[in-house]
Amino acid sequence: MNRRFKSIVVVLLIILSFVLLWANTNQQKDIEKLYLEKFQNPIYTLLYYINNIYYEKDKVDYDKVLDSTLKGLVDGLNDPFAWYLDSQQVTESKIEESGEYGGLGILVSYDSKLEAIRIVSPMIGTPAYEAGLQADDLIISVDGSPVSEIGYIGAVNKMRGAPGTTVQIEVFREGWEEAKKITLVRAKIETVTAKYKVFEDNNFKIGYIKLTNFAEKSASEMQKALKAIKRENVDGIILDLRNNPGGFLNVAIDIASMFIKDKTIVTVRYFDGSEEVVKPKTYEHFDFLDKLPIVLLVNKSSASASEILTGALKDNKIATIVGKTTYGKAAVQRPIPLENGGEVWLPIGHYFTPNGNDIHLKGIKPDIEVDNPKKEIKNVEQLEAKNTTTFEAVIDLNNDLQLLKAIEILKAGGK
Repeated sequence: MNRRFKSIVVVLLIILSFVLLWANTNQQKDIEKLYLEKFQNPIYTLLYYINNIYYEKDKVDYDKVLDSTLKGLVDGLNDPFAWYLDSQQVTESKIEESGEYGGLGILVSYDSKLEAIRIVSPMIGTPAYEAGLQADDLIISVDGSPVSEIGYIGAVNKMRGAPGTTVQIEVFREGWEEAKKITLVRAKIETVTAKYKVFEDNNFKIGYIKLTNFAEKSASEMQKALKAIKRENVDGIILDLRNNPGGFLNVAIDIASMFIKDKTIVTVRYFDGSEEVVKPKTYEHFDFLDKLPIVLLVNKSSASASEILTGALKDNKIATIVGKTTYGKAAVQRPIPLENGGEVWLPIGHYFTPNGNDIHLKGIKPDIEVDNPKKEIKNVEQLEAKNTTTFEAVIDLNNDLQLLKAIEILKAGGK
């Protein structure tokens, strides 16, 4: 039995041990019986035959087999919020959560047809920006390795590295006769999740905050933004959570505490029937917000932690919600690290808004529904990319109908 074959067995046993730790004595016996009768024999039998009589057994990638097995177990729950992340996906998620890494400073996507990395936007002030890379440029190789061979994750990992080290990328741009090789020096890349801007509309001063996710440093960035806005003596606040996929529950609570005082933020009901009513952390509250009209912008991609904050501000009548119905993710997930470097994310509870509303798979309806027509959405999406890659909030006072409605509401006193 080779090492990788053994690793599958070890990880499956670890999963069983986690389950047994959570169960009481009677449940343990039931789970042991279920595991032995339903899981162990079929899995071990299949692995035995793969390892012994499969025609191409010498070519088997047992790491991939293990990832597929674990993913299959989780997919069998038929729960859209139960996930298995392989080791590479775990690494990517940790980087995203921290908001810091060594790299080139580009927001990218994968073009499956061309088997290339497509640049969505370079981050201002980064090596990619200084080198003149542009949106829609295609990266076709990294340090001589074709993206078509190493794949999306492999290419992204090769572009990242220690600040000060070099990397060569091969880039093709529409209008060029051939691709060009560009050598860049990696730098420390820091993203800002809470960006702000103060602007006036007919002598009415507005503080606008764009929150792109709820990462580890988002609460401290929100504090800085609110302190800066407070100094400007604004007449109203717009908090933009559109396309914010969520993040850490504790960060959502920290940020909600800046707006809410002495009222419930969220109620969490866990798998064992227990319930936790979450109250604000009063030391983080910004009193100046109590006197200002506040509008919160959301859309169908505002999810999870975004919905916790939205529900708290809506139910406590602190903000007027404008936009489209939110995503509808009320699952509280627990990451379980595994021996192979992967993680299983299991929903261990659901959260409910202060008024007891269950928004799971339903979302939160805005107080005032406003849609951005398709012809305007492209402009707004371009702004979203800029807000991901800049340190200052970028707004569109010509095409963003939801933002224009928010301004109108603020000037009417928040109604």
